[in-house]
Amino acid sequence: MQFLKNNYYGKYFVERFGIPEKIVERYTFWVRGKRVWAFSGEYIDIKDIEVLGIKALSLGNTPKPSTAFLRVIGKYATKNVVHLEKEQTIKFLKGEDIEEEFNVDPGYVIVKSDEDILGCGLYKGALINQLPKKYRYENTWL
Repeated sequence: MQFLKNNYYGKYFVERFGIPEKIVERYTFWVRGKRVWAFSGEYIDIKDIEVLGIKALSLGNTPKPSTAFLRVIGKYATKNVVHLEKEQTIKFLKGEDIEEEFNVDPGYVIVKSDEDILGCGLYKGALINQLPKKYRYENTWL
């Protein structure tokens, strides 16, 4: 399956998270199946490549941003960002939802603790954890 260039998806990050266009324009966006990849290099047409850049979105009824890409560009976001306190951060990193209201629009949000981007959450009256298991805190880390 080929990658198809579609920079329309860059607008999602500008409109949803207020990330400046000049930041998003550093990337080209490539669609393959139900995934969108962000790539900052010069594209070379090589057959049978599996990955191009970093996964930016999964496509469905609503585009879902990847935690990996949010960790790259999330520091520039000006809206739909949830700031967690220390105890909330630990719960979120363990994969738990945060049952509190935040001043953001319903939908996918960027989750931060201090200046660190933790990843993606889904806000619908509470913060639903979207952190991939591979990024979650485990008690064996101590």
